[in-house]
Order: sequence, then structure tokens, then C-alpha cells
Amino acid sequence: MSNYSSIAILPATANIGTTAMSRPPGYERQAVLNRATDVFWQRGYAATSVNHLVTATGLKPGSLYAAFGSKKGLFLEVLGDYNAAFLHDVEDCIATARGPLAAVRALLRRSADSTLGDSRRRGCLAVNALLEMAGHDEDIAQTLRAHNEKLRRRLEQLLADAREQGELEPERDPRALSAFVMNNLWGMRVLCKSEPSRAALDSIIDGVMQGLGGTQPQA
Repeated sequence: MSNYSSIAILPATANIGTTAMSRPPGYERQAVLNRATDVFWQRGYAATSVNHLVTATGLKPGSLYAAFGSKKGLFLEVLGDYNAAFLHDVEDCIATARGPLAAVRALLRRSADSTLGDSRRRGCLAVNALLEMAGHDEDIAQTLRAHNEKLRRRLEQLLADAREQGELEPERDPRALSAFVMNNLWGMRVLCKSEPSRAALDSIIDGVMQGLGGTQPQA
């Protein structure tokens, strides 16, 4: 998915030090977030030091702390930016698909495309953070739980629409199905690290769609 799997990294030589940070809040902030995202995504949270972030962003330590409060504060903002991009992709799939179940398939396919398109095999930043930090930092864990619940509720509504439109049998439970889709979606992102084939990911997608039990074939 283009918005959250391959974030553009601006040249690290750009001047965003003390002078930039003295300008109005938000000036070049996205560039800083993009660079910090790449570092956290590649190294993980615990292995990323403030020095790594200073080197990548071009900010002096004082400017970094003034802008984000702490390393964790920066990471929380990175996660918020990343998760917002993911949810934007979800909405794009829904808006452009010909029906609710087609939107589910499109979302899974985008995930597969982003998985196969990442030569560094970094997986999903949010899933990586959940696996690394959920048991160690409540603020990070809560941020990730809130995102997952927002996504699950959106999927639940989408699957309720599918049932309402006759794409699912009346007895199917949209809440249970939304958890089923999410588990497989995150599983595909974890599988990225083992260099899966297109055929393997397509098989997972087909299995999810069969598990949903749609009343009509999905292209």
C-alpha cells in the first residue's frame, strides 16, 4: 500500500535544525516524521537511539525534544501518521471497489502488493511495534490497540454493509468476521519477513474470501 509501506524519505542533508524548529509549528514536521519512520521501521523502537534520530532527521537533540518531547513522543507521532495512512488506504479501497466484499479483497491485495514490493522485508511498522512493545510500554500499546479497534470497527461496518446488500448470508456475524479479516491481514504483514511468494499470498487471500462465505464470486 503506497501510503504506509513506502514512505518517501527526503534528503537527510536538508537544514531542519534549530532555525527550522524556530519557525511555526508543523514547518517541515512531515519530513522529520518521514525520516524518523524509516529509522524506527528498519531498526525497531528499542534499538533506535536518539543519536540515530538526530542523524536521520538533521535535528539537534534540543530541537528534537522541543518538537516531540522524547523519543517515545516522536515514535507515538510516527505511529499515528503511519496508522492514518493505512486507514486512508482502507477508505480508498472501499470508495473504489464495486461492493463491500470486493473492497475487502482489494485491501488484502494491496497488503500483498506492499509486502512483495518492500525489498527490505520490514513487515508492518504497527505490527512490529505491537510485537516488540505491547508488553513493555502502555502508551504505545494503547495507541496500537486504539488503531486496531478503529480498523476493526470499520471492517465490521463494511461487512455489515455486505450482509445488508446480500453479499453475505443473513446469519453471518460482521463483528466476528471483522476480527477474522484483521487476523489474516496482520498475518500477511508478518509473513513478509519470510519472503513469501505471490502464489502464497494469493492463496491466503482466496482462503479469507472463502471463509467470509460470500454469496457471489469476487473478482
